[in-house]
Amino acid sequence: MRLRINPFWFLLRLVGLFLLTYWLWRPVAPVYTEVLFQASRAGVWLSEFSFDPEWSHGTTLLQDPAHPTGIFFKHRQFDALPSPLPPQGIPAEWVMANLVLLIPLMLATPAPTWAARFGRLALALGIALVVQVADVVIAIKAVYSRVFTGHWGPYWQQTYGLLDSFVQGFDTQLFPFVIWAGIHFRELLDLRGDGEAEIATPAKAPKAAQPSRAERRRKERGDK
Repeated sequence: MRLRINPFWFLLRLVGLFLLTYWLWRPVAPVYTEVLFQASRAGVWLSEFSFDPEWSHGTTLLQDPAHPTGIFFKHRQFDALPSPLPPQGIPAEWVMANLVLLIPLMLATPAPTWAARFGRLALALGIALVVQVADVVIAIKAVYSRVFTGHWGPYWQQTYGLLDSFVQGFDTQLFPFVIWAGIHFRELLDLRGDGEAEIATPAKAPKAAQPSRAERRRKERGDK
């Protein structure tokens, strides 16, 4: 079904929901950081399978009560460096900041029912969490590629550096719009064609009934 959106009311709802989400996000951010932290632990663990025991699952994720929206990490090889490296931090704010825009976008977009609207929001948040975990993993790998230059070659240093720059730009600019448009893709493009008006075609005139053989003979006699 094609989305019937009044641009004025959509923008008004979007701005109102954005302000409400922004106001509520401050107390919610530490709670969501805990969700992101636990999910990132699983993501980092899955990314560190190695035949070398020194590098297999060597990362530990940490939290600091003084920084409730920060995710810290250390590798067991940090202490073996010539200058031991303390735990490094990732500000979770830049990873999850665009939820403040994604949530209003999903709630401001019309849907058949509120249940459908919140169902789409739940799907959007699930996709967002997966993307955010990938961002954290890439950020950690980018740090390792710069610190452990003997283990990570120039190719991986450049690759993870490029990926890290890309995901930071994606998070801060495209993140909410891509997920929002992806979930509403069929409605936005009307792929099913439900919104297209049917073109009326003139009905064909019924064929005239052919006279029977007896009627034709009577007509011929009358003409004579």
